[in-house]
Amino acid sequence: MKRQISEQDKKLVQEQQRNQNGSLSCFISGEIIDLINDEIEYDHILPYAKQGDTDLANIRIVKKIYNRRKSDQSLYEVRDNLKLEQLFIEKKNKIKLQDIFKLKDIEQKSLIFTKKEHSIIIDDGVDKKEFYLLFDNILEVEYFYGRIPVKWLENDDQEGLQPRVIDYKRLISLRNHLKFHPQLAPSIARLIDRKFKLFDGQHKLAAQVLNNNTEVDIKVYVSPDDTEKAKKLFDDLMITNLEAHSKHKQIPFYTSTLLDRLSVIYKEMLDEFTAKKAVGQHSEENFIKFLVAEKQQNKKDAKEMLKSAIMDNAIELSALKPFIAEASKDAAYPLSIDLLKKTIFSNTLYLEPSSANFKAVNDYRDTELENFKELAQLLVQHGYLNSWVQNIRGKELTDLELKSRRIWHKGAVSTWSPYLESILGMAFNFMTHDERKKLLYRDLMTSDQKERIKACLQRLFNHPLWDEPKGEIDSLLVSSTKQNELFDRKGLTEIYVLTGQSK
Repeated sequence: MKRQISEQDKKLVQEQQRNQNGSLSCFISGEIIDLINDEIEYDHILPYAKQGDTDLANIRIVKKIYNRRKSDQSLYEVRDNLKLEQLFIEKKNKIKLQDIFKLKDIEQKSLIFTKKEHSIIIDDGVDKKEFYLLFDNILEVEYFYGRIPVKWLENDDQEGLQPRVIDYKRLISLRNHLKFHPQLAPSIARLIDRKFKLFDGQHKLAAQVLNNNTEVDIKVYVSPDDTEKAKKLFDDLMITNLEAHSKHKQIPFYTSTLLDRLSVIYKEMLDEFTAKKAVGQHSEENFIKFLVAEKQQNKKDAKEMLKSAIMDNAIELSALKPFIAEASKDAAYPLSIDLLKKTIFSNTLYLEPSSANFKAVNDYRDTELENFKELAQLLVQHGYLNSWVQNIRGKELTDLELKSRRIWHKGAVSTWSPYLESILGMAFNFMTHDERKKLLYRDLMTSDQKERIKACLQRLFNHPLWDEPKGEIDSLLVSSTKQNELFDRKGLTEIYVLTGQSK
């Protein structure tokens, strides 16, 4: 049976977890615990569900707020996940391989290497490995495959050979996959100036590092000693790497998740655009110009194509999707695409072409999607959307079902949706006109920003207006036009939603 923690047990756990100065730290976050005022839990390091030991040595004290993340993970995994999230927030998502190394306390080692006729020996003074050399007839350089110690590797930052930052969502997905599956394709590096410089497969390597693997599969090109030959290898690898991730890509390199949702015809045009134009010109804004100037597209139609891709992306991957009718009108659903376009999307998404280069650090299309997913989840949860039911003649609605139908009437949504722009402005501290235009097109929202949005939505959807007795309120809300006069009269104003204060 699962061991119950007695008061005596708790005291023993406290003593074994105390720091030398007598303080007590949360096992997950490292934050100091106040036993009187903090909500804490005593939990297994290795979960009981996974045959974790019931001995007190397997029990640690954690703050409840962090332990809610646990599921069936070990406390070590929860702690690592928290550190990783905090790193991405601290660095504003501009994470590269060296940041992951630092997180895992991996220090790069100095190397010496010795070449034989058909092999190369690498030595860091502690570990030594020998690899069989092959020859690439196209690049005219030697290369080898091998299990390379992580401590020998670093990111190849030379002039953009590895320009990408690490994407959090993709990193987590790869990390989880590689816990139970082999890495089929190796990462790729150069051996230059006695250093292994990784220029392709950064996400795979970072995922393996997070999984505490000390060696990874790498294909390594040996850079020639001759300066001109070394430069030629660099140039050839740069061209090959760029083309492999554009015209011949398997996973998008320049294009964001957004542009992968373009129709077939526009995808073909996008491929032509990225092939013909210099890398520095690869942006949504320049793609629209290309469609107008070289494909004789109407500018308005071209921009509408982009808007549709943005909105389709938001729908497909958000919690709102199950509540949206495929047709423009369907009484079995609370929302339509047309209503969302006019209300929620226009007040949350950046629907203009961005001037940022695809996948550059200031290209926020993917993080905009993540931010919208967070917002959509809050709208569903706090807007009682799961309680919405079709209004069938003769069917008596519960109070919660009636409340949900009132909130999501077309006229009501048209009235409260403009509040979303101001809610985001308050949460993200918009200062400039450009920031007010970009809305969710920015860094991933922090926990604090999410809490600010949540507080506003709770005020919005828990206002007494929605809970009034049946009668007048329902006859007014069924209108498809905006209900500004009604909202003002009942006190559900923008000021109230933002501050909790009446006018």
